[in-house]
Amino acid sequence: MNCLFFFIFLISFLLSQSPTLSFDLNFCWRFRVHIINNLSLNNLVIHCFSYDDDLGRHELWWGEEFTFKIGQRAVGDTRVLCNVTKFGSNHITSIDVFTNSIADKHCCKTRQCYWSARDDAIYFSNNDKNWNRWYSWTSV
Repeated sequence: MNCLFFFIFLISFLLSQSPTLSFDLNFCWRFRVHIINNLSLNNLVIHCFSYDDDLGRHELWWGEEFTFKIGQRAVGDTRVLCNVTKFGSNHITSIDVFTNSIADKHCCKTRQCYWSARDDAIYFSNNDKNWNRWYSWTSV
């Protein structure tokens, strides 16, 4: 009986450590992150990565969206950082699109984190309706 309990605990712990394998027990562990190009004239180039995974480089046309699922780790911080560039310009910024803090404070109710790249800034929403300005573009 003790071995079975230990085995179940071990499997649960290991699954919770992998953002791509974590399971959902109706807690705020699983999320979907959306990055949307709402720039008027430019393509959006993003390169996202976490401690464990490189999600790759993506070029988004106007209105296109890059989406991925992620789960929070039971121990330690889960973080996904994206380098975001307006294609053909010198406007670039690095943004945290997912952290435990963002998830717990802003995305838990809907389990959705939306990011919209616009001409003046990058905006956040948890419902794709109510948007708040979060990051400014920086020139390099």
